[in-house]
Amino acid sequence: MKKIKQLITIVMLAVIAVACGSSTEEVVNVEPAFKIDVKIDAIAYKMAYLTKYKEGEFVKSDSVVIENGAFTFTGSVESPNVQYILFDDSKERIVVFIDNSDISITGTGLQKENVTITGAKLNTQLDEFIGKVKVYEDRLKLIADEYYAAEEIGDKALVEAADYKYEVEDSLKTLFVEEYINANLNSVIAPYLSLRYMMNKDIDVIEKLNSSFSKDIRKSEYVALIKDHITLTKSTQIGQPAPLFSMNDKDGNPVALESFKGSYVMIDFWASWCGPCRAENPNVVAAYAKYHDKGFEIFGVSFDENKEKWLKAVEDDQLTWAHVSDLKGWGNAAGKIYGVRGIPHSVLIDKEGVIVAKNLRGEELHSKLAEIFDKNS
Repeated sequence: MKKIKQLITIVMLAVIAVACGSSTEEVVNVEPAFKIDVKIDAIAYKMAYLTKYKEGEFVKSDSVVIENGAFTFTGSVESPNVQYILFDDSKERIVVFIDNSDISITGTGLQKENVTITGAKLNTQLDEFIGKVKVYEDRLKLIADEYYAAEEIGDKALVEAADYKYEVEDSLKTLFVEEYINANLNSVIAPYLSLRYMMNKDIDVIEKLNSSFSKDIRKSEYVALIKDHITLTKSTQIGQPAPLFSMNDKDGNPVALESFKGSYVMIDFWASWCGPCRAENPNVVAAYAKYHDKGFEIFGVSFDENKEKWLKAVEDDQLTWAHVSDLKGWGNAAGKIYGVRGIPHSVLIDKEGVIVAKNLRGEELHSKLAEIFDKNS
């Protein structure tokens, strides 16, 4: 991966003609750089850290002392990218899309609605997108609440209605994201959003998208990450041997994928905080109840960071199969091996350890299991 702070030298040579002849300006070496001036009132933190989020962890690249809420970061980026300003040991942060320009961040406190970022055009563009996509996400949250309320009172009709509404709204959100990305293929925001929202698509869709980015942004680290994802995804496609891994359960005992050999096993990547995962869990529970005795196993891999919330979700949703987690969130080691960029994400593996299906949800899961098990009944 290219270094964040690698300097780019641009040599500018200009020949200026004057009335009585001509003269040549000196060659000037210009090093593109950013300067981030921050002034946040009403904070008591002592240190600020400029960081990037890599493989599930925040990696610090610079640090400065805060004086009366003010501090400055300077440096350069080869291409625009999202970075995070963290404070002391707090989880509070400022998200900023950095390019080589002067950026000003002001505010009172660190709540997003109280912080104003000016000078970096991509921040404005990203804020615009977030505001629009939030409309869909707010609706999805309300529908998820309806789902859980209906499930609580045991109203199957309302559960099914909420599930249908969720799928429709989620499809509308996906359509909006795809249209937004396609309308901004000449901006680094396109591969950035693609990594966040599009990596669960079929590999041919991702490859087509990756080839659509304009030439000017192909040096972006986000385009490189998409290429890495394509390579990894091809290695975990249907028909490929499932990569092996082992991870600890709630008691610290290792559970290996290889231990399921001889059965059909579905690796279920999920998390307690994932609304679509929790909404899908009753369907997975029903499939397990129907086909477990015929040789169907589930291997739950949680993207949680909080052990208590993970285990409570397992109990609340009555997930009675094997569960593991390294409690590293999106940095989950098994998730990296399988190129998981969004959850829920599932991988169905046959008795010989070969991948036979991916991302089976709803009725598709039951249809595939019926194809496998009922034909031999």
